[in-house]
Amino acid sequence: MLICPICKNQLIKNERVYVCANTHSFDISKYGHTNLLLSNQKNSKFPGDNKEMVMSRKKFLEKGYYNGISNTVNELLEEHLKFSEKEIQKKRLNILDIGCGEGYYTNNLKKYFSSKNIETDIIGIDISKEAIISASKSYKEIEWFVGSATNLPIESSSLNLILCMFSKIDSKENFRTLKTNGKLAIVSTGENHLVEMKETLYEKVKKDFYLPKDDPALSNFKHIQSMTCSYQVDIKEKESISNLFNMTPYRWRTPEDGIKRLYTLETLFTTVEVTIDIFEKI
Repeated sequence: MLICPICKNQLIKNERVYVCANTHSFDISKYGHTNLLLSNQKNSKFPGDNKEMVMSRKKFLEKGYYNGISNTVNELLEEHLKFSEKEIQKKRLNILDIGCGEGYYTNNLKKYFSSKNIETDIIGIDISKEAIISASKSYKEIEWFVGSATNLPIESSSLNLILCMFSKIDSKENFRTLKTNGKLAIVSTGENHLVEMKETLYEKVKKDFYLPKDDPALSNFKHIQSMTCSYQVDIKEKESISNLFNMTPYRWRTPEDGIKRLYTLETLFTTVEVTIDIFEKI
């Protein structure tokens, strides 16, 4: 399933290293992850989320506030993978989580499929080294790689499922790596996602959201289904309020007075809303 990011030959795992036929080698770190991101694929010296953002997201997600998202995604994916039941019986499903972050959703998906007796080979890829280190420390049954969504180190037509949770989408690479009838699941923030938090941060709230089904870049896929997952959470810990803010893009574009207003809150009652879109390679 893995290919060398340099020459595109298949990568073979040999103890603590991945090697291709041209002897390009990539060591498996002491944490268990492998760096397959080439220097010319970086848009900065340290691309992706930094350590502070990764730890904020990890601490917040472990409180369970986004369990509703994870559970809904997993159940919907199982529903659509029933169309490949014969393949499930014959072999393991190959799954890629692009922009996997610290691995919370990836690990939940693997555990969910295991509980349904669905065998999987799951790979998590993120451009953030800090995110992948965190994932590899926490979840040892999944293979973790630092890599680029626009240059996936994955064989063509090798994947049954690609999951993109709030991450960069490269439709050409997704199409290339999926098998025929393979599924692409895109999870994006909904119109009302964290609207109450945004009303605290900003005097005027803009409801900007992405609709994958209307994205012309994804016209090479067949759109199968859209589902909205929406519920409300009551965040009772000041640390969790801070972690939620720090794991979002709002931390970079919020005025100081808005941040002060948020940090004075003892609790935050806010909406969680995401859209799940399922596409198929035909």
